[in-house]
Amino acid sequence: MWTHFYDMHSGGGTKEAPYEHIYIEGDNAVGVFYARFGHHPHRITCTCCGGDYSISSNESLEELTRYHRKYDRLTLEQFLAHDDVLVIRNEDITAEERSHSADSVGGWQWVD
Repeated sequence: MWTHFYDMHSGGGTKEAPYEHIYIEGDNAVGVFYARFGHHPHRITCTCCGGDYSISSNESLEELTRYHRKYDRLTLEQFLAHDDVLVIRNEDITAEERSHSADSVGGWQWVD
């Protein structure tokens, strides 16, 4: 499973510069995101601008990146080589990052 965190520039600018696109492999991507960057991806920095990130998931990294690649007709490799794209693969996730719960990080409790 892959999760895409697309920076919505709420409050102005990217939250984790220079990355507009952060892709995390695994089932606990929200917990890994919080552990690595120190803020919850569902956070709203500016109430008039909306959420910090648009978050989507797919089994395939190629499918998950398709929308953002199609207009420039980029291959997956070309897109991932951009400076504003960060890919965090399963093997690059530390045990500490894995230990954060996706449902309750940073004092936040999410209810569907």
